[in-house]
Parts: sequence; C-alpha cells; structure tokens
Amino acid sequence: MKLIAHVFPSLESILDFPSHSTGPIMFALDVLSRIIHVGTAITLVGGSAFMLLVLLPSAKLISEEAHQTLAQAVTGRWKRFIHGGILLFLLSGFYNYMRAIPNHKGDGLYHGLLGVKMLLAFAIFLLATALVGRSAALVGIRENRGKWLKVIVLLAAIIVGISGFVKVRGVPRTPSEPSASAPASLDPVETAERQPVTAE
Repeated sequence: MKLIAHVFPSLESILDFPSHSTGPIMFALDVLSRIIHVGTAITLVGGSAFMLLVLLPSAKLISEEAHQTLAQAVTGRWKRFIHGGILLFLLSGFYNYMRAIPNHKGDGLYHGLLGVKMLLAFAIFLLATALVGRSAALVGIRENRGKWLKVIVLLAAIIVGISGFVKVRGVPRTPSEPSASAPASLDPVETAERQPVTAE
C-alpha cells in the first residue's frame, strides 16, 4: 500500500477518499462506498434525465393505449431501481459522512453545504418515490410527471454542483497548520500544494 501511495501520490485525490483512511481494509471500504455512491447517482439521475428528455417526448408520438401500457411497464421496472437506489444512497452517504467529519471540525461552510445537499437529496427521494408509487394523496405528482422530473433533474444538478465545489475546495487549513497526511520527506512546496480531500 505504501508503494502504491508513493508511485501514485494523487490516487486518493482522484478517488476522493477521506484523508484519515488507514489500512488496506478501510481503504477498500472507502473505494467500495465511493463506487456505490457515484454509481447509484449515475444510474438514478441518468435514468430520470433519460425519461424527461427522451422517453416522455417519444411517448407522445404513440397512441394513448400504447402510452399507458408503456408507462406501466416502465414504472414497474423503474420502481425497483428507485427503491434500491435510495437504500444504497443512504448507506454509502452515511458511511462517507462519518469518514469525512473528522476532517471538518469547525468548518461551518462545509456543514452548511452538506446540510443543503442532504435536504435536496431527501426532496429527490420523496419525488422519485411518489412518481413510481400508488398513493392516492400523491396522484397529482404522477399526473404532472414531466414537471416533477424537471424538478428532480434540477435538484440533482445542484447537488452535483455542491459536491464538486466541496471536492475542489478540500479541507481549509491555517497557514501555520502542517498537513497531517503528508510524509515529512516530501518537498515543502509539494506538501503545501497537496490538500487532503473529503468523502463527498
């Protein structure tokens, strides 16, 4: 593991691991959690964008009967991805949060942005569940599927923006604070440039 870190010093930055990862087991868990979190986001957000931009416009070109048949078939299959994806998001997101928090004690901006991100994510979960559900109380959302898919895609884009900003921002340090994750043998200039990243 030390050899890999020496040959590929930017590996943790590329994969966005928390800077306090220790040992091969935690390293493997960080990799797995990151893959699950990002992979689930790609699947659910990409699927929602596909339905909004491709499927719904195309469905208008077929008969109403065929449209209803297609809608029922798509909803029945998509529901499984929504429910499973929400579970994976919650598990991997909680893990990433617990791994990142030690790096952000007293970091008000990080916690504020993370709070906004969580609220937006829960709003997406609610809307996505309503669109594939059967609750009579939420039938209005299903009848305006196109409108609420736009909201989902917009909220997802905001979450991606927040995550991208937090990743690039890294962990703020005071000028006198040394980098705890950098070996003492590194060049001082290189040490100053490398900042630990967070698990977002």
